[in-house]
Amino acid sequence: MGTGSARGPAASSEWARALRRVLPYALSISAWAWTTGCGYSGGKLLYMLGIGRESNVKAEFRLTSGPILILVDDVDERVDWPVAKYYIADELAQQLLRHKAAKRIVPHRTLQQLRQSDTDFQGRGCREVGELAGAQQVLWLQVQEFLAQEDISDASNAAYLAVVVKVINVLERDNRTRVRLWPGSSDGRLVAVQLAGDEVVRLGGVDAIARELARRIASTVGRLFYDYRADDFGTAS
Repeated sequence: MGTGSARGPAASSEWARALRRVLPYALSISAWAWTTGCGYSGGKLLYMLGIGRESNVKAEFRLTSGPILILVDDVDERVDWPVAKYYIADELAQQLLRHKAAKRIVPHRTLQQLRQSDTDFQGRGCREVGELAGAQQVLWLQVQEFLAQEDISDASNAAYLAVVVKVINVLERDNRTRVRLWPGSSDGRLVAVQLAGDEVVRLGGVDAIARELARRIASTVGRLFYDYRADDFGTAS
């Protein structure tokens, strides 16, 4: 889900200068396309010439190069397909490592062992869990909404997942107000994804639906922590 933004004077001037530079080439290509029967819109011609093709979207926050614990928290028990929490953590770990947004992710089995061996685990705070797991930061996802079922009641919003994202500084033990590294708001960063009815039908089965929701939330959350390129005539890459 994206939002548009108005271009300021500086951006408009830059666009105009770029247009003047390539206009002779654009006219030549346009004439060639017309004579050969290949129709291109003005936007497509500019895209072919590289104008507006790619823009850099900067990371909102840079994660540490040290160990990171991905903690998917479901205090309100919204997730009725428990393995979905593992899918979310696993997909996000792969996303961060693949794009070099993180160098080390605490293995999921470490968290499982803590849950089983630590009798006080449920009462511990996020920072403390991260410390016990040997992490420097916790990437904390708090589940707000989750729906993954085969029975479709709303064709436009048949399955969905919403999480609040925060980054916690495990190394900060003395000042509780400085434990949260990102975002600036104590409410965290809300991220949501959904599947339409035809997608749910195509996936066929709760497990497949949960996996796809996890993949999409991981892709969206992951992009908060690394630079990526988006184009003006298509979707972000």
